[in-house]
Amino acid sequence: MRNFGLTWILSVGMLIVIVIPPYDFSTVVLNTEKSYPEYKLLETYGEFGGFKSTARLVYVINTTILMGIPYLIPVFILVFRHKIFKQINEVQTHLSDRTKKASLDLVRALTMQAMFPMICLIPNVAYFVLSQSIHNPFVIAEFIPFPTCIIPCLIDPMLTIYYVAPYRSFVTRRRRSVAAALTVSVAPSSTRTI
Repeated sequence: MRNFGLTWILSVGMLIVIVIPPYDFSTVVLNTEKSYPEYKLLETYGEFGGFKSTARLVYVINTTILMGIPYLIPVFILVFRHKIFKQINEVQTHLSDRTKKASLDLVRALTMQAMFPMICLIPNVAYFVLSQSIHNPFVIAEFIPFPTCIIPCLIDPMLTIYYVAPYRSFVTRRRRSVAAALTVSVAPSSTRTI
């Protein structure tokens, strides 16, 4: 409950703090048009919003926290994974070998499923940092976030099928039944006509 509460307090606090400073959309539009005249954003999209004072300490802290998440969460996941493995190995007298193996496989699967989204965020964060530090970033890099966000959706079901025994047996049975249904057997005929 404490970790859940801290997560909510931090998230809601970050959202509230960024709306406290006054909005000045006209300054944002002018600064953006001045920084990126080649995009002609005002002509293309009309008036748009944003935050004028992104150099203030509040925004720097929020950005640092948001950019640190993809790097810190995998570290926490691996620390907790190590603790869980240690605990499972310590109570090995109470668990059968099969239960122990299933528990370790489940922890491995959950670890990988938790790590993939974070790993896939790293290119997005790198692109953001690159685009902020270089005035004219690589144009192709703008498309990196889209495929990297899809990767966890493709990998998670495969990990579940591989590591969780009931799912693995279901898929194996299903694959065998489909293979059996597709197999055509021909019985020899005793009467042949030519």
